[in-house]
Amino acid sequence: MTFSANVLRVLIASPSDTAELRDAVEHALHGWNGDRSAASSVVLLPRRWETNAVPELTGEDGQTVINRQLVDEADVVIGIFHSKLGQETPRYASGTAEELHEAKDAGKRVHVYFSSMPIDRAHVNPQALATLEAFKNEIEKLGLYGSFDTPGSLKDQVRRAIEADIVALKLGAPIDTRNPVREGAALQARAVKAGTSYQLNLRNTGDTDAEDISFELTPTGDDPDSEAPMILTDPGPFTLPRHGGEISVPVILSWGTASHVTISFEWSEAGVAKASSHTVSFF
Repeated sequence: MTFSANVLRVLIASPSDTAELRDAVEHALHGWNGDRSAASSVVLLPRRWETNAVPELTGEDGQTVINRQLVDEADVVIGIFHSKLGQETPRYASGTAEELHEAKDAGKRVHVYFSSMPIDRAHVNPQALATLEAFKNEIEKLGLYGSFDTPGSLKDQVRRAIEADIVALKLGAPIDTRNPVREGAALQARAVKAGTSYQLNLRNTGDTDAEDISFELTPTGDDPDSEAPMILTDPGPFTLPRHGGEISVPVILSWGTASHVTISFEWSEAGVAKASSHTVSFF
């Protein structure tokens, strides 16, 4: 049976040492299509320079052609790095770096992931690693990057990113079979590690807006000296819209931080005070 759907072009951008990881991401996108397309009315169209760029003599350099054919047409760009940044272009430190910056500057959804898998340093140029590390530091100043230690971990993170993209682009309310939509607001929290930092992702999976939200973290467990993570930026009273409204709150973990904390929410639903709490694990 046919169905109408929005098509999201997803560009997989990465240097030449990540071909297998590009395959893993493309597999994750096709898997998402099989599981979610009919229910969400969204179809993901993976795009890769080696399979979708068309040879074209225009008087421009090759990267400019790729930008016009793939980056300009993409809705979402996923960047992957392992042991090198890639080949320099006339404008940026590498073609992949240029694609990510061009996409960000155009207001597209951009997700960047760095591998923490083992590297055979005997066969890797030390300068290439240094250049990659410098770029990683640059990306850290522009937002939040992800890290992965297996192709499977990368696939899982990409699927979560796509779900967030669909909400952000207002293409539908993704269905979470583990946390189905409930009557009223339903506030959830989970800890996410990004590089060396942590953040709390707070989300409303219910069918009612949650307004004037505040929350408190308290340590759980048997250690009376343990402490809750420190909230780096207090969002103050905030609102989470129904059907997947989400906010990320950076937190700081230090020696003695509890591995499990209770997060206690208080909020208002149409003027009625509400409260809930549950446990969040950081390790």
